[in-house]
Amino acid sequence: MWTYTTPLNCARQAPVGPGDTVLITGASGGMATACAQLAKLSGATVIGTTTKADRDDALKTLGYDHILHSTDPHLPAQVRQLTHGLGADAVWDCVGGNDFFHLSLSCARLGATVTVLGTPPSQSSRLELDALTLIGQQVKIAGVRGATRRDQQLCLQLLAAGHIHPIIDRSYPLAEAAQAHTYLESHRQVGKVILLP
Repeated sequence: MWTYTTPLNCARQAPVGPGDTVLITGASGGMATACAQLAKLSGATVIGTTTKADRDDALKTLGYDHILHSTDPHLPAQVRQLTHGLGADAVWDCVGGNDFFHLSLSCARLGATVTVLGTPPSQSSRLELDALTLIGQQVKIAGVRGATRRDQQLCLQLLAAGHIHPIIDRSYPLAEAAQAHTYLESHRQVGKVILLP
């Protein structure tokens, strides 16, 4: 449920619709693929970022209109090129941490909203803010946590109506939890890895 309910909350904090562009970091993650589906459901153009160049085609089949590579120093310029020189209307940062926070700010248009959905466990949760960037870009920053019971109900309604489609990369029996964690730590998955009781 959290894979979709957190992005539903994100869509409230940084709403997008037809004609808007949303940039989603960490495109192959389970929460990011849910974000992409919800953004497409709203009619937005969706740009995903990934560090894995071999996933471009697979990610485009999941709803991303464009895939860019996070390690490319020209990524902000590529976002501006895709948005007629403006930048993204919203950035939904599914990776977190200072590097991706600053990348998000550099890809955002004037007046955009940058939402942070999480932070890598290996980094401090403290973000470094540049006041001149915030003022100059009039950017809004929102933190997004889990969801309310209403979000959960809405998620179930969207699922029942066939509007969302959870992406499951692999399933493991509970007895193979260690192998599942090893696979997760390899960062090869696209979507979620689940344990079956």
